[in-house]
Amino acid sequence: MMVINCSAAAATHLYGKYKKVQDEGFFEPAASVRETLIERQERLTPQGIIQWVVHAVKMGRSTSLIAMEFSTRWVHVIHQVRKGDVNGFVERLNGRLINGIEWLGTDFALFTREQMDTSIRYFFAQHREIRFYQQTDRSTMTHINQVNAIYQDVLHSMGAFPADEEIALEFDLQLNRDWRCRKGEPFALQVDEKMLLSWMTEYSGKTSLEAEQALAQIKDVRRTMLMGGTELLDIPQTASEQGDNVILIDNYRKDYKRR
Repeated sequence: MMVINCSAAAATHLYGKYKKVQDEGFFEPAASVRETLIERQERLTPQGIIQWVVHAVKMGRSTSLIAMEFSTRWVHVIHQVRKGDVNGFVERLNGRLINGIEWLGTDFALFTREQMDTSIRYFFAQHREIRFYQQTDRSTMTHINQVNAIYQDVLHSMGAFPADEEIALEFDLQLNRDWRCRKGEPFALQVDEKMLLSWMTEYSGKTSLEAEQALAQIKDVRRTMLMGGTELLDIPQTASEQGDNVILIDNYRKDYKRR
C-alpha cells in the first residue's frame, strides 16, 4: 500500500472539491484517522507500506508539491503541479523515486538491470493500492520546511525551474545527500543511504547482511571521494548524466492500480 498524507494546502491543491470539514470520498474519512503516521507505519510494515507526507508550496506564480517519505526522509520537489492533477503528481513522484534509486544503484554498482527491473515490478505490485489522508507529522513537516527554504533559495538564484524531470531529479539527489532523522534515530546514515538500504531489503530481495555489505561499499566510495576532494556528482559520466539511463514507468503501470 502507498499512503499519501497531505497537508491542508496539498489537499486543496490536489483535490478541487476538498473541504476540511467534509468527507468527499477522495480522502479517507477524517473520523477514521485515529492513528499517527508512526502507528500506521508500524501496523502496516509487515504488509508492505510506503508513506509520503506532501505539502504544497507557492513558488513564484505556480505551486510545487514537496513529497517526503516518512521513514527515510527521502524527498522530491515536484515542481509546477497543475491544480487537481493527482494522477500526474503520483506518476511524477513514482518516476522520480525509481530513477533516483536506479541512478544511485548504477553509480555504486548495486544492481544489474535485470535486478532493478524485478524490484520495480515488485514495488508497483506492493503499492498498487493508494490511499490519501489529510494528515501530517510535525517532525516531517519541519524537514519539509527546511527543504523548501533550500529549494526557494536556489530557485531565486537560478531564476527558473528545472528544464525537465532529469534535471529536477539531479537536484533532488543533492537534497537527499543530507542528514535528516526521526526523533530518537541515530545520525548513522544519510537520507539516500537509508532509502537505498530500504529498497535493497524491501524490493530487491537482498538479505540484511547483503544490504549492509552494499552500504559499506557506498560509504567506502564516498570516503575515497571525500579524501580526494571531489563529490560523486562532480564525476563526469555518472549514471545520472547518461541520457539513455532514464526509466519510463509506463511499462510497469499494468502491475498496479492507481486510485
